[in-house]
Amino acid sequence: MPHTDKPEEPKQQIDKFRDAARKLKGDQSDATFEAAVDKVALAPKLTTEQIKELVRRQRAKPKKVGV
Repeated sequence: MPHTDKPEEPKQQIDKFRDAARKLKGDQSDATFEAAVDKVALAPKLTTEQIKELVRRQRAKPKKVGV
């Protein structure tokens, strides 16, 4: 007896994103998404010296154990 069910088409990336957002109860509005993208895209670029300072501060912080 032949199998007549069509295999599911692979999900598009946006569908995977939406499913993950639903699981996390994230806001699905386009405005919220665009605001988040703009926040990341428009973030100021760090200079090499700023990056080095950030790394120094991160290394100097005591590590949290058992959190």
